[in-house]
This record gives sequence, structure tokens and C-alpha cells, in this order.
Amino acid sequence: MLRLFFIGTALVALAIFNAAAATLPVVRPPVKDRTFQSTAVDNLINTLSPLFANPDLAALFTNCLPNTLDTTVYYHTPASEANSTNLDTFVITGDIEAMWLRDSSNQVLPYIPYATSDPDLQLMLEGLIARQAKSVLIDPFANAFNFKASGQGHQSDTRKPPMGPAVFEGKYEIDSLAAFLKLSYWHWRYSGDAALVRFATSSWLDAVGKLIDTVQKMQRDSGQSPDSPYLFGRVTSEALDTLSVQTRGPPARPHHPKGASQEVWGLTRSLFRPSDDAVTLPYNIPGNAMICVELNHLQELLTHLESQASDSTATQVKSLLQQARLTATGICSSLKDVLHTSGLTESSLPYEIDGFGGQYYMDDANVPSLLSLPVLGYLSSENAAYARTRAAVLSDANPYFFSGTQGKGIGGPHEGVNYTWPMALITQAMTSNDDNEVTWCLDLLVRSSAGTGLMHEAFDVNNVGRYTRSWFAWANGLLGELLLQLIVTKPHLVLVDDAEAVKTAQAAVQVPICLAAQREVLVK
Repeated sequence: MLRLFFIGTALVALAIFNAAAATLPVVRPPVKDRTFQSTAVDNLINTLSPLFANPDLAALFTNCLPNTLDTTVYYHTPASEANSTNLDTFVITGDIEAMWLRDSSNQVLPYIPYATSDPDLQLMLEGLIARQAKSVLIDPFANAFNFKASGQGHQSDTRKPPMGPAVFEGKYEIDSLAAFLKLSYWHWRYSGDAALVRFATSSWLDAVGKLIDTVQKMQRDSGQSPDSPYLFGRVTSEALDTLSVQTRGPPARPHHPKGASQEVWGLTRSLFRPSDDAVTLPYNIPGNAMICVELNHLQELLTHLESQASDSTATQVKSLLQQARLTATGICSSLKDVLHTSGLTESSLPYEIDGFGGQYYMDDANVPSLLSLPVLGYLSSENAAYARTRAAVLSDANPYFFSGTQGKGIGGPHEGVNYTWPMALITQAMTSNDDNEVTWCLDLLVRSSAGTGLMHEAFDVNNVGRYTRSWFAWANGLLGELLLQLIVTKPHLVLVDDAEAVKTAQAAVQVPICLAAQREVLVK
């Protein structure tokens, strides 16, 4: 039924989509007011924007791709002052003046392929890697940080480890740590060894060590021991803003993967989702999939670094590589056990499990999600388990799939009933091989902009003009990345019908990370 819906609606949309008159404004701030300027990104926009067939897509691309650079680079070390010891970049989410590890990484991912032609952009990215390393060392269980130790944010939360003035919010989300690794890995992949030598400092290596140690602690943690490594409590009217069970969160059964030795532990416990909502069950499958991918990426990076490490760092790099391999083996093997069970029962993948046999079936708009498993680089979109899961989460089998008079899609408990997220629609389009479905998603994304020329956090499926967060940079950048992917893979859906225009556009576009990850998935 889902495919029939898309065919029935998208054929009409395809006929009128690219012929529509422009309705969305170009709303980039004046050059003097932009928080960072990248010649490479601006050149890309100037090349591609005239080549879109639909003027509204051209406006969205022009506004959304550079939104993080234009508006949320709160601080970066000026290029004229930059050296190997002082690089620093602080990227806020948009309307919240704090830096989330997850958001800041995702906000800059679309720019990474273009950094080799823009030295200032390289410095900005490496400053962010340095800032994230510093943040992990301050508190590996925190999700968001202040620019300085200002004491802003949720300082009244009851927490172990205790809140500190540098921490804006202290919710433990495994994808926050994975995001730090992801940013480091892909910057190395696109910018090469020179970049690796610059950012893989002693501080970065120490942060990687603390990250691995934290993931391992949470592999072994049941939430029931007298000395649990993480507790979180908040006085709030929102049930999902705090943890149950006396601030411990739901219990888990730590385990060893089938056939593994006793030193190899399985899934890692995580108490909050990428939406910043508390989990229902403590082993979040998309979060574990993301850290599985990034620990494998880390092994690749460290293996390369080991071959050129100095005597002073060689021992540390070797030890980190061993621990990364051990941790990845346990998590990735346990995920394969989950996939195997799904295959035996021909069921979709659960969103969360607890190790006791409990399974929770849903999906959330925020990435990492089940829908995003191919984009994370974990599971092929052609995999049978993924196909079953995708069909389920894009239907009323998912309690957070909402359908209304003006749209449909995945939302979540964070914004509640009847609010779907552009982020989920973008992920749906990224993971689709169906032209009709992709066109339908693009049409709804244009309409969900509600005349603003930008993406939002969520919108009402019965009224696209009712939306949350008018300044949400991650969603904007993600739309830009989707359009770059489509220029590479499905140019006929977004570009003018002209062979020279397509050739020009594709020559300008580097393979976006969302597409590179899908081409290199761990599990076919």
C-alpha cells in the first residue's frame, strides 16, 4: 500500500514539481553578518543553484546548505592567528546557544568533502574536532556544552558524574560519542594524512581513550549495581526528561555475544535517545549500530596512524587500537545476533531491547534511527531485514508515524502527536531507490518550509504552517546533503533537463558523506 500511495501521488507531483513558480525566498544573511565564510561552499552554491529545475529547490539549497556556516559558527580561531596548539571552533545548534556533540558534527559533515580546496574551512573543521576532544575529556557522559565554563544550562540536574559549569546538559547518548569519531574519520578520509597529523594530537588520543573506556563501562553496566557509572535526575513535568528507577534508568542484562570469549562484552547501554528523550529500554539499536560503524572506522584510522606515529605516541595508539577492536567486536557481534533473530522470525528490527527478552518496536525521526541505518554506514538498503524494518517504520506499525491532511512521516515523543520531522523525510529520501517516493518527499519538504525558505524541527501533518524551531541548522544542512546526493545519483529528479548542465553539476559535487557511507555499509 505504501508504494501504491507514492506512485499515485508522486506521478502527479512529478508532473508539476519542476514546473512550479518560485514561492520560497532566498534568506541568507548579508555577507558581513555571516559567522563563517567558505569560498568553496559559496562557489558550489553559485554553480549549482541555477541548475535546479525547481526554483524552490534552488532557494532551499541556497539557504539550507550554508546555514551552519552563515549562522551558527559561534567562534572559530581566526586563520591569521591559528597554529597547531590553539585551534578552536564552537558550533551552536541554532536557537540554543550551546554545542551538542551530535548536532555540531552533523552540521558540518556536508562541508568536509570541500575542505581540501579551502584552507580556512579545514582550520574551522579541525578546530571543531579539537573542541569536541576537549569536551569529551571534560565529561564523556554529557551531550551538550557551553562555550566557556559559564554554568549555563541544566545545572540543577542531579547527576553522576556531577554537572560542571562547562556542561550545558548531561544526558548520556551513545551517538554523541560516535559523532566525535565520525567527524574525525571523515575529515581524515577526505583531507588525508596531513589533516590526520594536525588533529590527532595527544589531547585527541586521550579523548579517544576516555570515549572507549566509557563505552566499555556501559557495556558492563546493568543499571542495578551499587556503583553505577551514570545517574541522571531532573525535576520536570516531562516524563522523558529524566530517568526512572531512582535516576538509574531501565535495567539491562549485560551479555557476551554468542560464541565470544568472556572479555568480549555485547551491546552498550545508553539512557537517552538522539532526540534527548529518555529511552524505554537501555540498548538502543540505532545508537549501537552507529558506534559499531565508528569503532570500525576508528580502527582504520588508528591502524594508519600507528604506521607513522612517533615513539612518544606509538604505544598509546597501539593500545587504543586493541581496545577499539575489542569493543567493536562485542557490539557488532551482538547486533548481528539481533539481525539473525529478525531473519528467523521475518520481523522488523526493534528500536530498543534490554537483554532480558524485552523489545520495543518504533522509530524516531532523529538520527541515528532505524530508517537511517544505511546512511549511518551500517546496513544496506537492499538487506531484507532493513527492507522489512523500513516498511514497518513508515507505516502505522510505528506508533510515531503520523498521517494528516497536509503530510505524513515519522515524528517522535519529543514534539508529540501529529508532528513529523523534515529530518525523517530527508532520511526517507536518502534511503529510497524509488523516484516517485523521492519526488513525493521533496514536494513535502518544500511545502513544509511554509514559505520561510528553511527547514524546521517538526511540523503539524494537518497544517505545515504550524512548526517548531525556525532556526535548526542540522536539518538545513541535511537537506543540502540530500540534494547533493541526488545530483550524483538521480540528477533527473532535481536538475534541468540539459546534458551539459548535469555534467557541470556533477563535476562540481564531491561524493557526500551520506552517500559514501551507504556505499560502504558494514552489513550487506
